[in-house]
Amino acid sequence: MSNLRNLVLVGLAALSGTLSAQDPKRRLEFTVSGVAKDTVYLANYYGNKLYYNDTAVADAKGRCVFQRAKGYKAGVYAVVVPGPRYFEILVNEPEVVMETDTADLLSHLKVKKSVENQVFLDYVRFLGEKKKEGESLQQRMEATKDPIAKGTFKQQLTDLDKAVKQYMNDAVAKNTGAYAATLIRMSIEPEHVEIKRPDGTVDSSATYYHYRQHYWDNTDLTDERILRAPVFQNKFDEYIGKVVPQVPDTINKLADDLVARMSSTPELWKFAVHNITYKYETSEIMGMDAVFVHMAQTYYCPKGGEASKATWMSKEKLDKLCERARKQAPLVIGAKSREIILTDTTEQRWISMHRMPSEYVLVVFWDPHCGHCKKALPDMYKQYQEKLKPIGVEVYAVAKATDSTLFADWKAFIRENDLQWTNVGLTWHVYQEARKNSSKYIPQHTTIESLNYSETWDVYTTPRFFLIDADRKIVGKQIDPDQVVKLVTQLRKTKAKTGQ
Repeated sequence: MSNLRNLVLVGLAALSGTLSAQDPKRRLEFTVSGVAKDTVYLANYYGNKLYYNDTAVADAKGRCVFQRAKGYKAGVYAVVVPGPRYFEILVNEPEVVMETDTADLLSHLKVKKSVENQVFLDYVRFLGEKKKEGESLQQRMEATKDPIAKGTFKQQLTDLDKAVKQYMNDAVAKNTGAYAATLIRMSIEPEHVEIKRPDGTVDSSATYYHYRQHYWDNTDLTDERILRAPVFQNKFDEYIGKVVPQVPDTINKLADDLVARMSSTPELWKFAVHNITYKYETSEIMGMDAVFVHMAQTYYCPKGGEASKATWMSKEKLDKLCERARKQAPLVIGAKSREIILTDTTEQRWISMHRMPSEYVLVVFWDPHCGHCKKALPDMYKQYQEKLKPIGVEVYAVAKATDSTLFADWKAFIRENDLQWTNVGLTWHVYQEARKNSSKYIPQHTTIESLNYSETWDVYTTPRFFLIDADRKIVGKQIDPDQVVKLVTQLRKTKAKTGQ
């Protein structure tokens, strides 16, 4: 039943259209009983979101006409009446004439002129009927305890699913070249083919790779019109977020492959690049910033004097994005961490983070005047003693102590909370002296990156946490002690298996 439900929902989803200076001229006429003298809106889809596109005022009979010199792009639009309520239409032909009433917009909808809309309306209604039939069978199957009856209902659901797929395939075959057929075809799931080993067992990996390879078989990735269809964005989101394994290197490779397939269609190319970049720029999942960095440096940020490919962005926004990517690039999971060498509270002893004797180091950036830091660090120290230290994880705590007050409060906080881990800071006197003459400390004691650690490590909010491994590569970010324990355990198991 789940497959049928997905097909129905995709089939009922609407589709889109954005405006440009030379869109095809079309005439769209709708008569809606019950909206006399009211304003009626025409909205278009871009991806799976609706945007208002045009307005018209209905006459005394509820008739309204949308027609303008700039025209309308092909796509699925929504005719929005007061309520607001709407019904969806395909816009691809020069003229569309339809009628309905406010008592039931969809059920009473009639196509007076438009082959495409008749195909689409028949399809939507067929799916609506089959959805109700499927839900009824599902409920009856779940209600019975009789195994024979359950088997009968299950078979009926399978047959119903086949009927839906057959209808969709027939609709595509009978309407070759029509936009309606393009959308219906895109809604057809690729076949789930089980790949078996020589012994007859299912090879789950091979089965998955086959599905992934054929995921876009029913989608024309060179047809710009699909951009104005929720079914496309729904498929796109499912592919990027679920079908593709959420591992940065794999995402990057498959994202590049998908973007390349859209290279001949600028609007689709832009959609893919923007949506993938934004998804992983805003992701809260650890390590996904590596995808953002890859997308930014590959498609947005010009190299060697070349112009940016992201022609839709202003220079100001592009510069900000590229600067963000530049700062994050050295901080992605797997990158070799930048060295930090700072003094302890005596301002005499310089301690290197890279030379810490432990296999794993949790680097903690904090500020003595940060309220959240003052709450978090005592609890973290307790967990350090109970969980991290026993498994060989040490803490390298870096504090901002650049003036006399911060310096005094830093030392007092360490003393009051008995934080007996490695405490270093950009301290008051070192900071003041380095501003006058950095050569007093560089390269004899430290590095410019260490003195500028907030820039080097992108520390503009605190606390910030990075887990560093034996090779001093970054293996974790913004993780709590329990997550550190799990990650270190997992990394050690992986290392033992691979022998690396």
